[in-house]
Amino acid sequence: MPSGMRLEGADKIKARLTAFERRFPDHVANALRIETEIEATECKRRTPVDTGALRASIHVEGPEREGRRIWTSIVAGGVAASYALIVHEDMEAFHKVGQAKYIESVILESRPYMAQRVAARVDFAAVV
Repeated sequence: MPSGMRLEGADKIKARLTAFERRFPDHVANALRIETEIEATECKRRTPVDTGALRASIHVEGPEREGRRIWTSIVAGGVAASYALIVHEDMEAFHKVGQAKYIESVILESRPYMAQRVAARVDFAAVV
């Protein structure tokens, strides 16, 4: 039963919403990459240093997308791969510089705030 009301510009609204839906994941991915780079810098600050190869190997990969999921990774290893995990996991080792759990501790500390940080970084005006 028609109400007698007519919505002007519905096609324009629909087009803008469709464009927003298409572009939004790219903006979220970019914001997540920036925030992950900040966390990787903190990981490097906490990484134990002997030769410096382990610290230098830390980098960000991604963003990767699969359906609605978007993620990034902080990776360590490269030429230091043979000892990166050992240094990370050995809670008994003494390090003059840095600490064990140099990646995990950063991620656990930022976890409660990461979604809010990413959301704050997304420029919604640019998405529309």
